[in-house]
Amino acid sequence: MNNPGYYSLADLPITTALTGSTQTAIENLEGMLAGTIQAKFAYGSGGTSAKAYVQTTLDDGLTWVDIASFAFTTTSAMKIINLSGLTPKTTAVTPSDGALSDDTCVDGVLGDALRVKLTTTGTYANTTLSVKLIAR
Repeated sequence: MNNPGYYSLADLPITTALTGSTQTAIENLEGMLAGTIQAKFAYGSGGTSAKAYVQTTLDDGLTWVDIASFAFTTTSAMKIINLSGLTPKTTAVTPSDGALSDDTCVDGVLGDALRVKLTTTGTYANTTLSVKLIAR
């Protein structure tokens, strides 16, 4: 798609077990106030679990922190999270890297780049993960 504000954070087949595999970051998102993130897991067979962490950076890619977590097992599913950079954070957030609880998010923290970090258990076949972003 060539829609402004539409980005593909991940679109990949899942075959072997992965530990913290990072996808290419989408950069130059300065000024993004909100983002709706859709994770679509198309299950084929095999495997045990797959976790996709959407991460942002506040220091030009030196440190990446989780802002959303999508957890999948052995069933096809689609999950959506909406984040706002305008949500006030009145207490300090303790950042995590590939450790955010399943199907949760940290609202109010949006840096200038986003990426997906993927961890899977087991060997999947004919399985894909797609993570899309609509930035506003």
